[in-house]
Amino acid sequence: MNKVARIESSILVPKTVEESFLFLNTRESHLKFIPRITEFNQTSVGPFGQVGATVGGVLRYFGLNIPVDYEIIEHKPNKSLAMKGKMGLVLFRDGYILSPESGGTRIIFWLELTLTGLTIFFQPSARLIGKIHAWETLRNLKRELALWHPSSNEEIASSPLRSSSQ
Repeated sequence: MNKVARIESSILVPKTVEESFLFLNTRESHLKFIPRITEFNQTSVGPFGQVGATVGGVLRYFGLNIPVDYEIIEHKPNKSLAMKGKMGLVLFRDGYILSPESGGTRIIFWLELTLTGLTIFFQPSARLIGKIHAWETLRNLKRELALWHPSSNEEIASSPLRSSSQ
């Protein structure tokens, strides 16, 4: 196995931390911002955002449908959401870290790729592909968050995800 360095990128969005986390913590939202995702279906019982929840997805790369398995590994309401997964012979961990900034939310997206088997020959291009994926993810996320409006402020205020310190 060959681990590619951690990739991090961030954006500032004009939504609150609560609104941003609520969007990220909704399975259907991921279909709107993950680049080239065509399917993202929960395969476990219970809420999407809980640690241990699993999702089966399909990414379309170079005309091929590639199955991707995800598992939620971190869920800290209004702070972070992280997953680990497998896409063929490529293992990955990625996630989102949220913090209030300038009346909005700073969202850091991080990604760690581990190449196995014959994919180690793609190591020179894996970092570049990871950086492009991070950029596309955040570009799409910023666009979708700008378009998205929770049904009401009461929904956020009464959400079990609302931070008790706010």
